[in-house]
Amino acid sequence: MMMACEVQLINEFIDWILLKEDLKYLPNEIKVHLISIIDVLRGFNLNKFVETKWINKSLITIEACLDRTWQILNSGHWKDVPISYRYSYSFCSLIKVILLEIEEKHENKEKSSDTEIKVLQEIIQQIDKGILLGAPLPNEPSLLTTIASKINNYYNKFVRKLNVQKIEIDYSQVSQSLLPEFVQVNRYKVPSMELFYKDIFIPKIPVIITDSMKHWNALHLWQDIDYLNKIAGSRTVPIEIGSRYTEEDWSQSLITFSEFLQSHIIKGTQKVAYLAQHQLFDQIPELQNDIVIPDYCSFSDKEDVEVEPPDINAWFGPAGTVSPLHFDIKNNLLCQVFGYKRIFLYNPSDSINLYPYDTKLLNNTAQVDPLKPDYVKWPNLKKAKGYMCYLGPGEMLYIPPKWWHHVTALTTSFSVSFWWT
Repeated sequence: MMMACEVQLINEFIDWILLKEDLKYLPNEIKVHLISIIDVLRGFNLNKFVETKWINKSLITIEACLDRTWQILNSGHWKDVPISYRYSYSFCSLIKVILLEIEEKHENKEKSSDTEIKVLQEIIQQIDKGILLGAPLPNEPSLLTTIASKINNYYNKFVRKLNVQKIEIDYSQVSQSLLPEFVQVNRYKVPSMELFYKDIFIPKIPVIITDSMKHWNALHLWQDIDYLNKIAGSRTVPIEIGSRYTEEDWSQSLITFSEFLQSHIIKGTQKVAYLAQHQLFDQIPELQNDIVIPDYCSFSDKEDVEVEPPDINAWFGPAGTVSPLHFDIKNNLLCQVFGYKRIFLYNPSDSINLYPYDTKLLNNTAQVDPLKPDYVKWPNLKKAKGYMCYLGPGEMLYIPPKWWHHVTALTTSFSVSFWWT
């Protein structure tokens, strides 16, 4: 089959010495089942015959390890999951796709290209689960990402074009009126680094920056449905279902990017779906080639400390997606690739007037809604001074640390945020 010839995971990418070293980071209950499989695979090549019985037995073992790890990953709060089990999920995902490739090579020589596509889809899906639910392996942190890109590039030759060429947005229908009780956010056209530092970054003032994204390829590429589908269509991504994360009907789901495009961007469904706060560019580095980290992120609030690369997140969804009023602890540049968003902001000094939730999980989220102010229930809200802006294509919004912000997509929208300290 072509897959085995062109996508050789075993010999091309994997350093078995390093991989076996990573076994020590796995829980003993998982590690004990993997040692013998690793020892066989370590001396294996795709031209060597292997018994079907051993492949099947090994796949059953790996599935059992994945199931056990899945139980641990879903047993409580994500932050409380031991890192060893996240390593385990990544490690087992890797071993599973290696076994699937061997099985394809040695047992499915006469099967159709449809079977090959199905196996490729299963491999890509499992690798993405390893990336999303696992943790980068200590000795080879980029291994799963590299393999996913390699296989996805090969899989692209089977991808069918979607029936819509471009995400069309009628910007003339977007109202940009300022609500009377809010103050307009100031705008700067390509401020110099010195001006940004002295007048914006140091005093921590939210501003809109224009004309600083002209060199981003994303501005003209990402409204092309076929481009997005080719680069990311087969990849599995986490989607939020529901209008906002504070509502009872809110949930999360793992689906392919292509399914998300077809069901929620092209057609639109009754329930709002949002690819929100996802490190898409770590998962799919090809998309990061279309954006540029703003130079403004080079300033730090910490003295005599080298600035670390910012956390980069994707925010992609239809009109109607909402991020409730909340704050982040880092500096934030919210960059709009296409579409329009309406944003309300409040100074950290107004926190007491915004009635934050008193739960540990939501203590950075306010109970009040700027669009539906209930002054009977939340009387102190009248004391808060609100700021307001509309963020359009090619514009950045600087949101200082701990500034409250409420974000609504007025059209189909793709934003990229850069968080740094």
